[in-house]
Amino acid sequence: MADRDNPDSDSATLLEAFRAANLRGLWVVFHDYAGRALAKWVVASEVASVAAGGVAYCLANLNFTQDDHLAHDARFTADAGDFVVLPDPATFAPLPYRAGMGRVLGFLCTEQGDPWEGCPRRRLVAACDALVAHGLAARAAWEPEWTLYRPTANGGYEPADRLSMYSLDRMDGYTALLDRTTQVLDAQGVTVERIGAEFGAGQMEINLRPAAPLRASDDLVTFRETVKALAKEAGLLASFMPKAYEDAPGNGVHLHFSLRSADGAEDRSAGDGPLGLSAELAHFTAGVLTHAPALCGVFAPTVNSYKRLQPASWAPAHIGYGGGNRAALVRVPGTSRPHIEFRAGDHTANPYLALAAFIAAGLDGIARRLDPGTPVAGDLGGMSADALATQGVRMLPRTLAVALDAVEADDVVMNALGGVCGPELLRIRRDELARYERHVGQWERDVYF
Repeated sequence: MADRDNPDSDSATLLEAFRAANLRGLWVVFHDYAGRALAKWVVASEVASVAAGGVAYCLANLNFTQDDHLAHDARFTADAGDFVVLPDPATFAPLPYRAGMGRVLGFLCTEQGDPWEGCPRRRLVAACDALVAHGLAARAAWEPEWTLYRPTANGGYEPADRLSMYSLDRMDGYTALLDRTTQVLDAQGVTVERIGAEFGAGQMEINLRPAAPLRASDDLVTFRETVKALAKEAGLLASFMPKAYEDAPGNGVHLHFSLRSADGAEDRSAGDGPLGLSAELAHFTAGVLTHAPALCGVFAPTVNSYKRLQPASWAPAHIGYGGGNRAALVRVPGTSRPHIEFRAGDHTANPYLALAAFIAAGLDGIARRLDPGTPVAGDLGGMSADALATQGVRMLPRTLAVALDAVEADDVVMNALGGVCGPELLRIRRDELARYERHVGQWERDVYF
């Protein structure tokens, strides 16, 4: 079996697996800087060629915004040529919900097939290599939320249920859909540990099993594609939007993270440091807090993200860490598996880039032996500015513009993103922001017309 974290896996592995599954086609998928899943369908007779040499895409595809606009002053335009998506055999799986189809993720390469700095998955591999250089490895697990909607007669959508938050009633109401979801994910190599009914109407949350960082992020994007497809089959729409309605809870993606020795054999997360953390994970946490404004711009990169990250909203708005404190940016859960939980992310992020930036920030804390300080206390969202200042608590960026400026000003985060992904991420999101700021919406007409 190919090594999932090795970009140079043997293409023969993919071809053998594809033929053994007796499939008619292969979806070759990658995720752009806006986090969208893009794909080409390769017919069976061409899979051998694509397994060895990849499939070509127009470079300009990487400079499109979430709503299919070429970003202003795009780096890659119609004359920029191509890049190649080289399938990673370790990510191959038949699609249980699309008979006869397989799906594989890929690494972005140059037209000549060489590794390319502009590949988000490779940026995460580079961050993991940096961990190994410090004698460390990591385990990560994404904890995504999503909301189920049903179509209305007027062409809109409404929550698929109005059942009580966290209730058995909601879980029971979606038994068939959730059971099929876990089975289909398992068939693709993604292990679900728990599913819960969340706070909002129609809202759910899932815990994916911890894995090496690249595998964990592959699992997250597989989860999203699967949930969308199965909800559609059930006559529903699965939305991952950070904040779909003003009066509804937002959808976040929490990141659970722990450290191990480079060979994976030894836990390096627990110790006699603050809140039971090891010295290394305490320094790592300090690095995350130090670079929190820039990390916010990578983990929450859209204007809609900042309508979720509000004080007293159960989403973090303040920079601090605490034991079991869900008002803090970083939570140290009181569980038997010592780790930290970063709570600012949402589904508009590219998870590979977000996790690469997160690891770089933490490693900076280890390299400089940064001190995370005293854990925060209390419900930060309900505290006065003076009370927050007493604890040394700062606010996360309150707008996307401030967050993107923080990304650009942070050398550690920009170096982790690389010379292609970082600048293009900023270009795309700033273009979306500029068009949002020019847009005149119904609220403005209601108030000012």
